[in-house]
Amino acid sequence: MIDEPPAYPDYIGVSDVSTRSHEQMMVEMFMDGQPSCMADEPLGFDIGDPPVLSGQSRGWTPVHYQLGALATCTSITIAVVANDFGFAYSGLRTGIRSLIDIRGFCDGDEARKPEYELVEFDLMLDTDEPAERMEALAIESDRRCPQLGLFHRAQIPMHVRWLRARDGTPVFEQRHHLGDGPTPAQTLAEDQAAAA
Repeated sequence: MIDEPPAYPDYIGVSDVSTRSHEQMMVEMFMDGQPSCMADEPLGFDIGDPPVLSGQSRGWTPVHYQLGALATCTSITIAVVANDFGFAYSGLRTGIRSLIDIRGFCDGDEARKPEYELVEFDLMLDTDEPAERMEALAIESDRRCPQLGLFHRAQIPMHVRWLRARDGTPVFEQRHHLGDGPTPAQTLAEDQAAAA
């Protein structure tokens, strides 16, 4: 479908993915030489009456893939930056959650666009490096990571916490495209509690 790429400079990475849509909301993704992946909305997802587009929960949703790509790309970038910095760590775990207002997608309301309200991203490093070195690693990893660059360019609100894995102690926090005060997660939870 996509033409063979022309010759690009050596510093340009090229990634090709193709998809094939199946019944309802299932999409299969392909990359040369790799097993295929399925994306699907969960069973019972209903965007209208009659419910012609209900998924079957046979694969991750596209949002899960996007969050997985963000976490994976960040993890790889951290490994590269840590190597460059001589930063010692023995493991990294991530936890990531997105909050998306899906009303414009589900109800066709033209005044609303489905968009991320917030991405909460925890990075738990097994390290004894001092806080200043963790902060430097965080800032440089954020600068170098292509997926984080996409989220920043789209101005998606993000709350990123860098923690020590041994005890969960927060060492450094980044608030991207968030004002001062409560995060959207806090505001949404407060609104829901007040409505109950």
